[in-house]
Amino acid sequence: MKNSATSKVIDEGKIQFRSHDGCITTQGLRYVLDSMYNLISLGALQGEWFSFSSEGNLMKISREAHVKFQAERVGNVYML
Repeated sequence: MKNSATSKVIDEGKIQFRSHDGCITTQGLRYVLDSMYNLISLGALQGEWFSFSSEGNLMKISREAHVKFQAERVGNVYML
């Protein structure tokens, strides 16, 4: 899938993430057949009251002042 391309959502569900400190967070997901990647929408997380901060190559994703995820920048992508 190229930039600005669209694709059909095949299915929707929920996934649970275990954060670096052991907390479990449940987030909605969409299965897109044409995608080669597992992506997390920061916009969708922001809609669920998450906030983001970054310093150097580390992004912290927080909710209610607790860091839920940390992602390290590798090239132009943040990896959980």
